[in-house]
Amino acid sequence: MADQQPHTEAVLYTNSGEGGKLKVRRYLLRILEGPDAGLEKRLDSGTYLIGTHENNDIVLKDTTISRYHLELQVRAEGVRITDQDSTNGTYLGKTRLGSVVVRNRAHLKIGGETEAEIVLADEAVALTPFGKDFFGRVYGQSPAMLDVFNLLSQVATTDTTILLEGQTGTGKELLAEAVHQASRRASKNYVVVDCGAMPRELMGAELFGHVRGAFTGATDAKRGLADEADGGTLFFDEIGELPLDLQPQLLRLLERREVRPIGETKSHVVDVRVVAATNRDLHKMVKAGEFREDLYFRLAVVKVVIPPLKKRIDDLPGLVRLFLKDMGRGDFEIPDAIMRQLMEHEWPGNVRELRNVVERGMSLATARIMPDTDDGYLHTDQQQAEGGAPISSEMMDMPFKEAKGMLVEAFEREYLTQLLDRHNGNISRAAIEAGIDRNYIHRLVKKYDITVDRG
Repeated sequence: MADQQPHTEAVLYTNSGEGGKLKVRRYLLRILEGPDAGLEKRLDSGTYLIGTHENNDIVLKDTTISRYHLELQVRAEGVRITDQDSTNGTYLGKTRLGSVVVRNRAHLKIGGETEAEIVLADEAVALTPFGKDFFGRVYGQSPAMLDVFNLLSQVATTDTTILLEGQTGTGKELLAEAVHQASRRASKNYVVVDCGAMPRELMGAELFGHVRGAFTGATDAKRGLADEADGGTLFFDEIGELPLDLQPQLLRLLERREVRPIGETKSHVVDVRVVAATNRDLHKMVKAGEFREDLYFRLAVVKVVIPPLKKRIDDLPGLVRLFLKDMGRGDFEIPDAIMRQLMEHEWPGNVRELRNVVERGMSLATARIMPDTDDGYLHTDQQQAEGGAPISSEMMDMPFKEAKGMLVEAFEREYLTQLLDRHNGNISRAAIEAGIDRNYIHRLVKKYDITVDRG
């Protein structure tokens, strides 16, 4: 019978902004022509052998088909079809196959008389409403966040790999931690791999470990972070920063749950659940050749897009009250006019920026909470007087990478807005003046949701 491999099941999530949908990826094999016409077989996770011998998972009567003709393996990225060196071959269109992965639909000729098709047959999974406004330490009552909570609370109890996508400051790290705490692995280690902050030359050794003498300076053997997470959860923050040369090793970890320390000749098994997060569009990175396609599909088994604060603005008053309570100022009342200003602000830094604004306001002698200035950042009094760079005191308390990212985004947004205004929304002329590719401007316009006035 089919080998039911727990890590080959593909659960897909569609986060459309109109309510999340959880689907289990399934395929259906249909025999269209030949002695077995009308036969249908649902393909779940695992491997299926097809042929005329009775030991196959799918036994066909067509005498032009070999005893063990082909193999179908359901994988995260699709169905791998592998011909088993059959006499009359397996054809996809007019091409005789060796091995190929198909993702949506495939029409096959098997042997001399049998024609078949593989089609998607996804099954919707009913999500039980989570019913709470907190998932771990993450707060939300808006429909967008409740969709996220409903989904994550359900898949947290499985070992399914999860990819969290969203802008900086949306709470991806806290959601990953909440998934771990809600899982059966909660009593084991939760290990964070910060791909954006870890030195590239040390990342392989840190993640997978090394033996003594593996490289200059390796005076002792060292366990990798994957081994430290054995039995628990391994969280990859900013997975889009993982170097291409390390991605095959991560793929091996996801497919086989195996790691091989640097300098070691043999791999060993680790029991980890992988959660990853990124503020980049991995699918676009795949198309650009910057991220492995097979690794992307392994990571995006359950893909959840975390909404930016401006898309869940109804949560803002509750978040402000939560931050005030955390600071011991739960009795502080924010004037309605100030709350309206907070609600109207764009919040490019999302929930993290909101918290910084609240903390800074409460740290002032006047306890005055105000949204950021029009450029999206708080200014100190001295900077306002001198017209200096918008580097606020709370940014100085942030990690360098996050503070730099916020400044870069503010610059890109302001520069692009003024550039397009000067050229009346003509992207081609704007690209010539700026000396950048017009497609890059299109991407930035979409990224920052900038309205292009072509008047």
